[in-house]
Amino acid sequence: MWWLIAASVVAGAGAGWAARRTAGLFVGTVRPGWCEVVCAVGVAATVGTGSAATAPWVLPCAVAFWWWCVSLAVTDLCARRLPNLLTLPGFLAIVGVGAATGSAAAAVIGGVLLAAAYLAVYLGAPGGVGAGDVKLALGVGAAAGLAGGGAWVLAAGLAPALTALAGCIVLAVRRSAPPLPHGPAMCVATLVALFAAHVT
Repeated sequence: MWWLIAASVVAGAGAGWAARRTAGLFVGTVRPGWCEVVCAVGVAATVGTGSAATAPWVLPCAVAFWWWCVSLAVTDLCARRLPNLLTLPGFLAIVGVGAATGSAAAAVIGGVLLAAAYLAVYLGAPGGVGAGDVKLALGVGAAAGLAGGGAWVLAAGLAPALTALAGCIVLAVRRSAPPLPHGPAMCVATLVALFAAHVT
């Protein structure tokens, strides 16, 4: 198993490099280092929590999903935008994984339900979330849906809590701050929910 973890670290670092380059297409130069570290640790942890039965496909899926999440998080943090070129294809790819594993319905339902909730907030409370957050909700909702109802609920509830916590910290430090991007919290919450679903 050690060789798989080692391969995961290398592949994860490559995913981080690719995520940094992808984000750079939308925001300009991104400082090297932390994208690579986050993806290397994340991919290795994801593979480490997988079972032997899932080993053949968990590594490429983990690499792709961490690349996607980090690319989106960095872009939103730096430019306050979630590009359609990343959000919508991500949703389709996750549904494709669901179709390959016999869980396409769970992915579609999870994505549509979360996107509907974000759309309601977007329309009912302008400025609460952005249009990009609604589109990202399709993908992260689909990913959480693949892991089950408990993971979906955790991802949906944790994201706003993380953004609120980050806002409180920023206000405590700066006393005033512009609205924070919500995309990074959505990605982090989904990753936490997926880990929780596989560990428990």
